[in-house]
Amino acid sequence: MLDRLALPPLPTLRGERVILRESRESDVDDRLRHPIDPEEEDGYGSSWGREWDGRRYHTREHLTARRQPPDPGVYSWAVEHDGQCIGGAGLRVDPDQHCATYSVGLFVARLRGRGLGQQMTRLVVSWGFDQLGAHRIQLEVLASNTRAIHCYLACGFRQEGIRREALLYPDGWQDLILMGMLQSEYASRAKAAPGDVWSAQQARGEP
Repeated sequence: MLDRLALPPLPTLRGERVILRESRESDVDDRLRHPIDPEEEDGYGSSWGREWDGRRYHTREHLTARRQPPDPGVYSWAVEHDGQCIGGAGLRVDPDQHCATYSVGLFVARLRGRGLGQQMTRLVVSWGFDQLGAHRIQLEVLASNTRAIHCYLACGFRQEGIRREALLYPDGWQDLILMGMLQSEYASRAKAAPGDVWSAQQARGEP
């Protein structure tokens, strides 16, 4: 019987063009410089699109509000590029099942489609498997978000299924694509194409 995963502190993960780190007060100013666009809104889920006015949440008061005590199994990184925060990435870990659920988002629209998402994803995946010791990393993505799907496929995730008409958006029901990667698949990919997966040294991070 495997022991439950140990949950280390949030590390800093450094890539060639991005740094994944703890959030800072200055990140709020970076966030407020970029209005919430429709593509970003879609990533927040159907309730946001149907019921919430995104402008209410794009305020300093909301972004600096006191939150509940952090869950030790939830890793939330601010993503830095060229000295500014441009988005976030996260892993929600189930230590008993040795599984983690990945999420990512860029709020600077002009930077999407430039490979930063792949670098962020590879850093988190490498740390999740090599350092955290996860057996599986999974995610869900809107079927209409082809750019994100291509990113995840390029990073080694496999499509595992479809949750048909799982979310109700203002323009109708949307499917969700289920994707996942196993530790054995990650290890095989790293061995076959070491340049395609960030090295253990880059993804080891700093406590």
